[in-house]
Amino acid sequence: MDSAKRAFSTHGYSQANVRDIAAEAGITAALIVRYFGSKEKLFEEAVAEAFDFDQTFEGTPRAELGNAITAHLFSEPKEADLLAMMLLAASDPTMNHRIRRLVHARMFRPMVKLIGGTDAERRATLILSMVTGLWVYRFMLPLKTISDRVDADTRRQISVLIQQIIDGDD
Repeated sequence: MDSAKRAFSTHGYSQANVRDIAAEAGITAALIVRYFGSKEKLFEEAVAEAFDFDQTFEGTPRAELGNAITAHLFSEPKEADLLAMMLLAASDPTMNHRIRRLVHARMFRPMVKLIGGTDAERRATLILSMVTGLWVYRFMLPLKTISDRVDADTRRQISVLIQQIIDGDD
């Protein structure tokens, strides 16, 4: 599964090749197809293993979510990156509907549940939009101020903004 997560995070769904994933893992492509049934199912399993929203933020008090989300956003990059997998796959017309479903199930719904309170869906949308934008400008279209070492003041400002969205008018 590590080989699949790396391939989908680096090359995207369209460019990831089951034979290459199998070769890196030291198995045959037939075994992947036999076990998962298809490249699409392999992708879904890779997404599920790449990031578990509930587990990552489990037990985090609501008042600390801004800090926790910011810390996760600026943690060391991982070979398996959920946002990379989702964004790179979203441009594939055959996967777009599936990606929207996965984003809803793996990111949006858990964020709504975590935030809770009045207007949680709107606030979750704002946070996910902000986090995705920061991720894009950190990794895909790097801007120096957030792609290199991010200073404590910038992290604090981002954390405060996220927390303000979480708290809303509640």
